[in-house]
Amino acid sequence: MLQWILFISISLVTILFLWMVTLPKSFFKKYKTEIFLIGLSLRVIFIFLPPVWEDDWARYLWEGNFIRNGESPYEIAPEISFQKSNLSEIETEILSQINHPDWTTIYTPFVLLYFALFSPGFSGIFLKLSYLILETFSFLLYSRGKPFKFPLLYWIFPILIKEVYLNYHFEILILSLFWIFLNTIKNKRYSLSSFIFGLIVHIKFFSLFYFMYLIQNIPFKTWKRDWKECLMIGLSFVLGFFIFYFIYYLIFPNSNDFGFTNLLRFGGFFKFNQFYEPFWKIFGAANLRTFPLVIFLATMLIFLFINLEKKNRFRKFESISRKLDLYFLFGYLSLCLLPVYNPWYFLILLPILVTSKSERIFPWILVSLPQLSYFTSVRLGLEFTYFYEIPNSILLFEASISLICLTWYFRQIFILLYKISNISNIAPKGSIGYGNRN
Repeated sequence: MLQWILFISISLVTILFLWMVTLPKSFFKKYKTEIFLIGLSLRVIFIFLPPVWEDDWARYLWEGNFIRNGESPYEIAPEISFQKSNLSEIETEILSQINHPDWTTIYTPFVLLYFALFSPGFSGIFLKLSYLILETFSFLLYSRGKPFKFPLLYWIFPILIKEVYLNYHFEILILSLFWIFLNTIKNKRYSLSSFIFGLIVHIKFFSLFYFMYLIQNIPFKTWKRDWKECLMIGLSFVLGFFIFYFIYYLIFPNSNDFGFTNLLRFGGFFKFNQFYEPFWKIFGAANLRTFPLVIFLATMLIFLFINLEKKNRFRKFESISRKLDLYFLFGYLSLCLLPVYNPWYFLILLPILVTSKSERIFPWILVSLPQLSYFTSVRLGLEFTYFYEIPNSILLFEASISLICLTWYFRQIFILLYKISNISNIAPKGSIGYGNRN
């Protein structure tokens, strides 16, 4: 009952947050200190509260301590430990809550070593405190101690606080490193930026679309003259991606798979919260996820790029993409191509909203929407065929809200393309307008 009260409270706070998105920048400027302290206080409070409807945290703590005891989670599944007779009370409690105990880990070496470093004695509080310190430092570094509206929206986003500081999810490592990554780009330390970007991709491969932030800032016009620097940038990315594989291998020389087989197995045989699936079934079609929307968006973007004036074309395309949240839209549709729509995966879209300074409610709704996946049949007291089953009514509701938001986005793109197409058609050859092809 307490968990339901907490979940409903978070839902109401999220609705309040969506209202705050519409407030003017002057409000955030006036109350920036109060808003920052509210976000910080909620984080501190949630550190001491138990997880809500989540069990991934048990594996985090278990595998971290597994490494501390000199054993590799890539080689030994948690279920092997059930055979031990000398388990402590806390070990028994955590081991009994691990999901898929017959599976070895699918997490990357950096994540596992992070768990090992910050979970001594199976301390979940210590792990959350490490999250808080890292996130606060990186957030203040990015905002230079003077956060404005969009970073403050990130800071008080209740879904973020719930998923990280209540449920332990390590996506906060990606977000924190991203703020540091942006700071190094601002200072034109491109090799360091590329290294950090490689580390971010190492943590979760689908964060690869952050690449656009690096590619937009590197001065490629002089690449022939500065080819050595460009080479160093590429090598820095490779180093950032692979260095912790090497470090882990030095600690556990028998490691050779690093969870890749399990990851492919996970993606191939397990799906969760694919809320577009029942939508396609209504039309008698296979589950196409968002493939048609991705193809449609790509076609529209190509048309947009071609019809822009050649002069400063890339800069104009970047400006339009930010104004229409096209980067966010591409990231969202890409995540919806995965077999698993875990609600915390969508948190990696938050930096795109902050940097694009989006004033719209729709992207925040799309990030929050997967939270409905916690309403599984077993938790709702309904009949179910497997533990993680979500009722079709919930999935269809998620799909409906998502498609309404996406329709609004595509409508805005259509309007823009229509205007550009008209300008392109009526502009005389040789003019300065969009129709200039000289």
